[in-house]
Parts: sequence; C-alpha cells; structure tokens
Amino acid sequence: MEQTLLGFINTLRQHDVRISTSETLDALQTADVIGYSNQQLLRDALAASLTKTRDEKALFHQCFDLYFLAKGERHSEQQQTKTESPHPSQFELPDAVAGDAAVQNALSAPMVQAALEGNNDAVAMAIEEAAEGISLDNVRFNTQKGIFRRRLAEAAGTGQFDRAIDALKAIDSEELAGPIEWLEQQRYVLDMAARDAVEHQLLLNANAAGRAIQQQMLRNTRLSALEHYHLKQLPTLIRALAKKLATRHRQRRRVDRRGKLDMAKTLRRNLAYGGVPFHTYWKQKRKDQPKLVVLCDVSGSVSTYARFLLLFLYSLTDVMPRIRSFVFTSETYEVTDLFERHPPEQAVELVNQKWGRGSSDYGNSFKQFVSEYSAQIDRNTTLIILGDGRANSADPGLDQLRELYQRSKYLLWFNPEPRASWNTGDSEIKRYQSACHFVAECNSMAKLERLLDRLLTVLH
Repeated sequence: MEQTLLGFINTLRQHDVRISTSETLDALQTADVIGYSNQQLLRDALAASLTKTRDEKALFHQCFDLYFLAKGERHSEQQQTKTESPHPSQFELPDAVAGDAAVQNALSAPMVQAALEGNNDAVAMAIEEAAEGISLDNVRFNTQKGIFRRRLAEAAGTGQFDRAIDALKAIDSEELAGPIEWLEQQRYVLDMAARDAVEHQLLLNANAAGRAIQQQMLRNTRLSALEHYHLKQLPTLIRALAKKLATRHRQRRRVDRRGKLDMAKTLRRNLAYGGVPFHTYWKQKRKDQPKLVVLCDVSGSVSTYARFLLLFLYSLTDVMPRIRSFVFTSETYEVTDLFERHPPEQAVELVNQKWGRGSSDYGNSFKQFVSEYSAQIDRNTTLIILGDGRANSADPGLDQLRELYQRSKYLLWFNPEPRASWNTGDSEIKRYQSACHFVAECNSMAKLERLLDRLLTVLH
C-alpha cells in the first residue's frame, strides 16, 4: 500500500497541490499508524498532513475520491458482474483431458489457478501490480488508452488465459466448449478490469495534463494573439509563475544576506576548541536597498503588455524591491498609490480604464518624466520602460532617455514587438538602444518570466 499512497501523492502534485518530501514522509507515517481499513479516517488524516489551503483541500478530496473510492466501487462492480454472468460458473474437464500434460501446464499459470480457486481479489491485485510495472500513471491523453490497455492486460495475465484456451482448442473436442467459454469469460473480466483501470487513471491525469499543455501554450503565445477568453486566464498563470520565481529567489536572498564564511575569524575564535569550528563567522557587505521604477506605455497598441507586466511585478512584491509605477500616452502619470490601495488586478484595471487610450508621445512623456521625477533616479535605481518605441513621427525624446541612462544603475527596455518589426515605419527602437543598458523582445509570458528572473538575479 505504500506504493499506492506514493502514487496518490504524485497525482496530487500533478494537480498543483504543493507537497514537500517531509510532508510525504509524514503522510506515510500517518497511514502506517491509522491503517487503510477506515477510508474516512485515512482521508481526514492525509488531508491534515498534505494540504495547507482551502483550495488544496478541495483538490485533495476530489483526487482521493477518484483514486481510492472509485477504485473500490469499480472492484465491487467487477465482482457483481462476475457473479451475475450468464456464462458457466464452474470449470469442469472430462477425465480424458484432465491428465493431458499440455493442458495441465497451461492451467497451472497463476492467474488461471486463481480463477479456478475462485479468488475474487486476484484480478484487482494483478491489475495493481501490473499498473506499477508499466507505469500506468504516465497515461495522459485519450489516444494512449489503447496501447496502455493492451500492455496492462498482458502484464496482468491475459496471455495465461490465451495459452490455456489454445491448449483446450488444440484437442478439438465438443466436450470442451463449456470450459473454453469459461476461460474466455475469465479473460474478458481481466481485460475489462484493465480497460477500467486505464480509464480511471486517465480521468485522474487528463485534467492536469490538459491544464499543463494549455498553460504552456499561454506562456509561449504572443499576448496579442490570445483571445479574450485566454487573456482572462493569464492572471492565474501569472500568480503561479510569480510564486515559482519568488520561491527561487527568496532562498537565494537568504544565502546572500548570510554572506561568505570568514575562515580567518572562524579559526581564530575557535582556537580554544582545538580549531573545531563550533562558532562560525560570516563576511557581510552592506548593500543599499535597490529601487525599481517602471514606466509603461499604455496606449492602445501595447496596453495589454503593460497590464501583465505590472501584474507580474506586483505579484513578486515579497522578493522585489519597492516598485514605483508610471504610465504614459502623451503625458506621464504616477500610479504607485493605486497598487498600494488596491489588489494588483483591480489596480491594473483602473489604470487601463483611466489612461489606457490614445496614441503615444514618447518625446513629451520623457520630458515630463525627467522634469518631475529624474531627481529620484540614482545609481541604485533600475528603470524598466515598456513600449514599442513608435514615436508616431514626433520627437522621440532621445536626449531625455540618455539623461535617465546616465542617472540610473540599469535602464532596461522591454519591447512587445517582434525584432523583425524593429526600426520599421515610425519605430525608433534602434536609436533608443543606444541609450539603454539592455533592450529585449517581450511579447509572451515565457519571455517576461525569463526577463524578470534575470532582473531578480541582478537586483539581489
């Protein structure tokens, strides 16, 4: 049963329930103490060990019912079907055939013997053991059902029934019609059990696999190509990606704060212990808190990209430095207070409703930003500009951008247009590149995730 429980925990992980190694060990110990006879007690105990939030608890109960309860109900249905079968219920061989060596050898196979002895649990046990052997938990798609069903049935022992049937048919006697039909019925029961097991596992895995494929598609597709229905799904994906990045960089930040081991000081302070380092000392460099400023074009052509950049950044607040946010079309506005007073998704909607219209004027917006806020940009500031760099044949504000470049530690430009479109028509992005530390194409969630991952690495 330990392998069954581990398989269940793996299913929970596929459904985005976060389970650590220590929690897995706790669950195994809990199941060992409680046992598996009382399913309700086991369910409650495992839920307490493996879930941390209300959503995870709901997923747990759904998976538990599919994994354990449905399996028990399926086994009961198989036994009922077997009992109510109109086919012969007993296996009797004529005396002339019973002593045949080939027949006796074929009937001595484990699954055939279990059927002859009336072992009602043999099919279920054979299916569970075979499922582990063929890695049935890897079935993900409907197109895999046939091949996994065949593999599972063969591994469980349908071939043993086939050989017994062939041995009786080789004798060519009308008296053997009943025993042959009985063996075929037993083979059919085993084959149907394999089919049900595959469909049951597919039901467990398909939703998780389909969700993973869809999330992969959403991550790699250009935001401008997504339908409104898919755009509504992105906030959930953003939170998941942000959580992954935050976990990775939170650990890195803890290590960086601790510093490097000061070997000389550690050895000196432990001379009294014969040089055994009972007390360790670390070299630490004082770092000024980095500052992050975001300046987003929210004109019609790039407002969607600005929306999800801001949403992503504000989902990383526990590992990001304090963010100051600005948006512009023809003028620049600070929107930091909106994100302080409202949840990120609501604040983003308010920004789009109030300023997300019109055409962009980079020259005027940069001039206003430099005039009002450049004093707050220093060598500890990372400035991110999101925009397509299309100045609409007006002043591009290149001098003001160079001033920001000189003042900031890093000036990064995220461009949602594909590189093939850079410097075509009224695009000034090639000229803007000369006044930036880094310019990158940023038009999908996957690219945005990589850019923010690199940004967090630099900032910490």
